[in-house]
Amino acid sequence: MGPLIAIAMGIQNMPEGLLVALYLIQSNIGKFKAFLIATATGAVEIVTALLGFWLASYVDFILPIGLAFAAGAMLFIVYKELIPESHGDGNEKNSTFSFIFGLLVMLTLIDLFS
Repeated sequence: MGPLIAIAMGIQNMPEGLLVALYLIQSNIGKFKAFLIATATGAVEIVTALLGFWLASYVDFILPIGLAFAAGAMLFIVYKELIPESHGDGNEKNSTFSFIFGLLVMLTLIDLFS
């Protein structure tokens, strides 16, 4: 499951960083500064990944709890914030197809790695 989770997180992080940078650029922050801030938001994950690796190597039961918590938190954000926000301003069709495409990519990865 390790390679699958790593690939899935990498795929999820690419548009996340792009959207952070685009939002900052639209807020009249320079491109280079937006790049640095977006990179810093992703760099936090490196530190927490190392902490998680360290914890999981010493406390066996924490990995499934952490994964379940992360999945629940992500689902909450998706359903509470992202879906309603993405379907505004006449973007319903594009948002729906993008959501379905993302699900299909993840199902393909699960099929390939399991």
